Amino acid sequence: MRTGNNLRIILYDPSGYGGHSHYTYQLAESLARVGSDVTVITSEDYELKHLKRNFKIYTPFTKSWVKSLLSGVLSQLQRKNKISTNISYNLNINSSLKNEKQIEISILKVIRLYLIWLKISLFCLLRNPHIIHFQRPLGWGNDFYFMKFLKLLRFNTVYTAHDLLPHDSDSFYDQSLYKKIYQIPDKIIVHSENDKREIVGAFQVNLDKVSVIPHGSYDLFYRDKNITKDVARQKLGIPDGKKIILFFGLIRRYKGLEYLVYAFQKVKEELDDTVLFIVGNMHNENSEDFKSYSDLIDLISHDNNIIRVNEYVPFETINSYFLASDVVVLPYIKTYTSGVLLAAYAAGRPVIVTDTGALSEVVDVGKSGFIVPPKDINALACAIIKTLSDQDQMEKMGNYAKYLSENVYSWNSIALKTINVYQSLN
Repeated sequence: MRTGNNLRIILYDPSGYGGHSHYTYQLAESLARVGSDVTVITSEDYELKHLKRNFKIYTPFTKSWVKSLLSGVLSQLQRKNKISTNISYNLNINSSLKNEKQIEISILKVIRLYLIWLKISLFCLLRNPHIIHFQRPLGWGNDFYFMKFLKLLRFNTVYTAHDLLPHDSDSFYDQSLYKKIYQIPDKIIVHSENDKREIVGAFQVNLDKVSVIPHGSYDLFYRDKNITKDVARQKLGIPDGKKIILFFGLIRRYKGLEYLVYAFQKVKEELDDTVLFIVGNMHNENSEDFKSYSDLIDLISHDNNIIRVNEYVPFETINSYFLASDVVVLPYIKTYTSGVLLAAYAAGRPVIVTDTGALSEVVDVGKSGFIVPPKDINALACAIIKTLSDQDQMEKMGNYAKYLSENVYSWNSIALKTINVYQSLN
């Protein structure tokens, strides 16, 4: 393995937007700045492609021509099949057409996915990277075979397990699948000692295969130094003198938003100048969860002290919400790590988190924030009141959070630790 000054690295992150995309950008940029030749494989609608960068991006191909080509081929095959067999669709024709369309879409997706893999594999063979580093697969059930294929081609592979299991899922099927997946990479990176213990114990991964590298700071959001707290509040229309509590990100069951909403009712009894910002759209893949949170949002919609921003927040406007806030709250029921926490630190904001996953390893109690038990509404309310009631202490906590962001969780440090993992693959 070569030194960090001339490593050829491919980072695989097909998501193209959101937290994983932001993380991959900062990792790629930091690796490139210490001398590595970095290429990010991502989607054609890559959210950050407009930003200046020292790494290359590669999008396997656009969706449009592949979909058109495959749709045409399937249509021809279906037409020939109809002519040769003379099948009648007089009965249940609407249902049949619907099923036929669903089958066609499924076939298109599978064929397209295999074509993507083939093109990526050829690209990797031409680039001959020292490392292929997986950040986020397209879909675990399918990408398992892609990862296996890359190993057959004798590539060194690394995988960052941001989450050991999918959020809101701990089924036997998922555990069995992930146990197989975690046997494939040469090295696995996790973000906390807690994650390392779990992946070794629950998934029977060799201890020597797992490295702990903290989640890096999201200082990417705060490049524009002209956006101060006052400027951010003016942009968002927040009146002077208000204390702002921020909940940020996609609303999903594991994030425990309802406990923060209930805790906020207690906070208002003590601090009547407080506003709760709930920023992020609702996860809609689970209909029961979607209805539950829709009902909750409807319930609080009449509360003038709760401001709801029901949308995916573009990269360019993320900074306003964090800079405008006084404290960022993560009332999660169960998680592994959180980019929201590191975004808060980078903004110089204290945090209140629950004692789950890596969150408690990142927060210094009383210095950068507070830790409370999950689902404990009273403890959460008390921690918020304690933070907002002491302006001087709150500012000191924010400054210390900023210090941690720039030192412990700096991307230069993350890059050097990641390169050490790469170099261990001799």
